[in-house]
Amino acid sequence: MKRFICILLLGMFLACSEEDALTPTEVKDWYVITPTENMDEVDEAIYHLYEKYNKAVFYKDTIGSEDRGWKDENGNPKLYYEVLRLSYDMTESNNIQTKITYTPVDVSTLESKKAMLPLLELMDEKLFAWIEGADVHVPAVLIVQDMERAKKPLYVYRGFGVLGFALNCFEQKNADSLIQRTFLHEVCYVALQENLSTYQDIVINAFENNTSASPAVAKECWGVNYETFVPSYVSWLTSVNNLQVYANMKLQYEQQKEEALEQLKNENLTEAERKKWETKLSSAEMMLTFVEGKLGNYDEYKANLELYCPENFGLLGLTQGKVGDKLAYFVPTAVEDFAAYLDAMLDYSEEEFKAKYEKYPLVQARYILVQHVLKNAGFDIQRIRSEID
Repeated sequence: MKRFICILLLGMFLACSEEDALTPTEVKDWYVITPTENMDEVDEAIYHLYEKYNKAVFYKDTIGSEDRGWKDENGNPKLYYEVLRLSYDMTESNNIQTKITYTPVDVSTLESKKAMLPLLELMDEKLFAWIEGADVHVPAVLIVQDMERAKKPLYVYRGFGVLGFALNCFEQKNADSLIQRTFLHEVCYVALQENLSTYQDIVINAFENNTSASPAVAKECWGVNYETFVPSYVSWLTSVNNLQVYANMKLQYEQQKEEALEQLKNENLTEAERKKWETKLSSAEMMLTFVEGKLGNYDEYKANLELYCPENFGLLGLTQGKVGDKLAYFVPTAVEDFAAYLDAMLDYSEEEFKAKYEKYPLVQARYILVQHVLKNAGFDIQRIRSEID
């Protein structure tokens, strides 16, 4: 019996060894751009990008096919098609709010096809150059005419295994700047999000330590209604905005009062002049009494806003929306928050940013952390800042 088991095990071992020695089926690399004869200038530009940056750019979502020996229900050969899927979502594929819809580029004529040239030039001169050597993976690139999610236009979108660009971006004002910044938002956040935990913890800890929020609620703060942490925020903000007109009027009448008092110190005024300035003084004092009555709790609301403004939690701002029919403000999503700081880094040097936000140490700390993460990933921030539109 033992001899039989040994022979059986030996046979299994030899079979496995022979199987391991087999040559594995070759996996095709679909992201290869091959030059062809008589390429037009668009395809030449795409091949140039592939040669220079090893980035495959496509303008059709079906990029190839092969025979894998498949058969349909009738026994006929069935080809496999490799498709770039901007709309694919492995977690919420049936959720219409997250589904990406897009229109292919019109390549029916060379003239319509040449609409891609400005984008290809931008990729060559800036976009791909900015991420060359950085710790960033850009999969295949698909150029489409337009794309949207939940009826909102998208101009650059990091999909599943594909980075999409929409040509209709060039219909917008400051198109180059828009597409450059959106490209950096999409590419950088996906690549760096695992290194942003400390940067994000600053906001989480600030909510936890400076509001009544529990640690669990603070941890899930991204995209949440701001009043979860600051319950009276909308009321304070609305009151301050409404009363700002009266606050401006108060300054105006205080200046008029000071001017009248200064003029009345002049002993050489004629009786008519003195009467004129006394009337102005009386009018200013009367208006000040009226305005101060209107201001009510203005100073209290303003002080609360300064104490609980988003900058005190390390946020550069909030996103505006609605809950039902009521105005609401939301903590930005993690992606929106990163985009705001990335834009700030492109717009301000460290010295300029610190001067602008000198009253907000948490904002300054987060700027420095994002800068550190980007530099460690190999981004040349100075170069990008100097070249971005």
